[in-house]
Amino acid sequence: MQRAYVGQSGTAISTRHKEHINYVRTNNPQSAYATHILQNRHEYGPSNETLQLLKARNKGSRMNCWEAMFIQRYHRRGELITEQQLYENNPLFELIHETDTETSNTVTVQNQFRQQTHQQRKGHIT
Repeated sequence: MQRAYVGQSGTAISTRHKEHINYVRTNNPQSAYATHILQNRHEYGPSNETLQLLKARNKGSRMNCWEAMFIQRYHRRGELITEQQLYENNPLFELIHETDTETSNTVTVQNQFRQQTHQQRKGHIT
């Protein structure tokens, strides 16, 4: 299973990647990503192969909230690197997850109902 590191940066994603790689090359455990690479002797690659922008936001409290939410999401899936593991769940994010699941199920039921209604109008369902 591939593990993920979730972090935020006020700089370009390519710049942040270079900073992480510099920490790895200088054996500097300043970032959880670099620590993970160093401790596990993992290979690291170019930013276009190893990074994914999850949400573009301006630096500030909203970015902090998005970062926390993504960390919670990856933690719930068991996909965070060990150095970034959470030891308690945020109940607010769990509530959002439950709401998303309920909404998803509701949308599916609504879509099925719409399809059946449409087919009934065409005379396909009796």
